[in-house]
Amino acid sequence: MSKVKNATVSKAHGITFRSKLELYCYNALVKANIDFDYEYPKFTLITPFEFNADSWEVNKRKKPYALVNKQKVRGITYTPDFTNMTEGWLIECKGNPNDAFPLRWKLLKQHLVITGQKINLYMPTNQRQIDHVIELLKER
Repeated sequence: MSKVKNATVSKAHGITFRSKLELYCYNALVKANIDFDYEYPKFTLITPFEFNADSWEVNKRKKPYALVNKQKVRGITYTPDFTNMTEGWLIECKGNPNDAFPLRWKLLKQHLVITGQKINLYMPTNQRQIDHVIELLKER
């Protein structure tokens, strides 16, 4: 589990939440009796691949600037906070997104379009917005 910038890890209900906002959302979903999964499923946005040409770049394991040959490139995945794939929704609690998140979010949207999945996305940034998302989900 990676650390979220400026977030306080919280433990409750036998689950370790990455932020207090996630814990608030969890409790709000439970209170509203809405079915959901936590941190499931994991979406593969870009599959791993091998780069077979020369690449000169910073490489901490070797030299500050070195030639890297036949480099295995890790894939990019995205694990949402809360989902209900049957009803077609996903909640990503985002108080302080890191620099990489906007790109990952765009890649998720592209992945959903390419795979033909119609999933409504919600990205609340505070408790008031989570309460609004809960009301929207109850209306469905």
